[in-house]
Amino acid sequence: MTRNIFSGSNGTWIAAAVAAVCFLAGITVTAHVGQLVRSEMVSLHKQQAVASLSEARARLEGEINRTVAHGLGIRAYVAQFVDKSFDMDDYSQIAVDLIEENPSIRSVGLAPNNILRAVFPLEPNQSAIGLNYRLNTAQWPAIREAMMSRKVVIAGPLELVQGGSALLIRIPVFPSSYPGQAMGERSYWGVATLVLDQAELMAQSGIGDVVSGIRIGVVNKATVDSSKMVFGSPSLFEKDHVSLPLHLPGGLEWNLIGYPETGWSSAGNKIWITQLVGSLISLVFGSMAFLLISEVYKVRSMALHDPLTGLANRRLLEDRMHQLAAMCERTGAGFEIFYVDLDAFKPVNDNYGHAVGDQLLIEIGHRLHSQVRQTDTVARVGGDEFIVLTPGNMRRQEKDAFFSRLEERVAQVFEYSGARIDVMASIGSASYPGDAATVDDLLRVADGRMYAQKAKSKRDLRELPGKGLPQTG
Repeated sequence: MTRNIFSGSNGTWIAAAVAAVCFLAGITVTAHVGQLVRSEMVSLHKQQAVASLSEARARLEGEINRTVAHGLGIRAYVAQFVDKSFDMDDYSQIAVDLIEENPSIRSVGLAPNNILRAVFPLEPNQSAIGLNYRLNTAQWPAIREAMMSRKVVIAGPLELVQGGSALLIRIPVFPSSYPGQAMGERSYWGVATLVLDQAELMAQSGIGDVVSGIRIGVVNKATVDSSKMVFGSPSLFEKDHVSLPLHLPGGLEWNLIGYPETGWSSAGNKIWITQLVGSLISLVFGSMAFLLISEVYKVRSMALHDPLTGLANRRLLEDRMHQLAAMCERTGAGFEIFYVDLDAFKPVNDNYGHAVGDQLLIEIGHRLHSQVRQTDTVARVGGDEFIVLTPGNMRRQEKDAFFSRLEERVAQVFEYSGARIDVMASIGSASYPGDAATVDDLLRVADGRMYAQKAKSKRDLRELPGKGLPQTG
């Protein structure tokens, strides 16, 4: 009985373990799918952010190109006065018009032979007059590049001599000596500089700190140092931002970067629906696995155990006996069987009903099991017939003692539902391989000895005065 309970419990644990594995596997797959959905939503959100950045990039590129075009206009204007001495008044009106037309331009500077001679407006930039660019280590590289390449160069933001920082558009001036003169043959006059306010440049481009919920920044692409931010908060570098390159004149290598104010969106109906459905499916599969394996163990148990007592049935008993017989051929260790048959069991069913008879059989199973070891087997092989299988051969004295314990324990009075029943049983034993060479022969030997004892018990009862068959009640 105990062995059957243990087997059922073991099957339950195995079913529970498999169900748990199925459920956890389902949850793992669900989590993975959920992560894929989250990644897809983040990717979609990033695509939307890139679209917003693309619009901002187009406006910024257009504004910078427009400002550079103004600078090229100054270069053409300067060419009118290259044959006369430098005079600030010659350039003041176009400089004022240029600043009024383009609010991004803070000031305009003219530096013949790379020495700053004129700044418009003069205040508060007067302190910069006379600056020799060749001697300024911060500003000279860009001017030298403009001279050598004969192209517009944009630098900055740089610290200004007159204070503050700004973007600087350097426009080298190469006036022609005659119409159609090739650029490579022209002489260098100097440089015109447009000083830009980057904040105003962004404003004119319609770009603020936040555009359509996206925090915006502009950074020099040539460096990853957040201190080189042209515009925006350096903290954007620490985020999983999206980035677009800016296509700008003057050698600028800028990137436009963006990150949502509230972070990338990975929440939504798709996520929780996926997780809910996945969890439910995992639970269903786990439950199905538990029920299926439980049923398999239940069917297996029913095939090998007596349904009333839960003891091993004849099939399981003979299987274990054959295993022990095979082992005996290798090790020489045999086994013992004890054939137990209840005496006068039929009157119990007739007098008290089959329900009481069934309870008596269950109780006999308990009693036999209480006398055996964990490695022993108690089996019900017939209506009121039981067999106890004990691995290993017993010595004569040990076998007699075990025989007596079984007989004494089985013969105890059985009380149930007010009925008090005297129990008697006949027991026959046999040893393998001492008494038989096969399992079938061993069973016949034990069965014969059991019936011999039963016959002897009946003769003894008839010979005793006033005795007859066992009484019930």
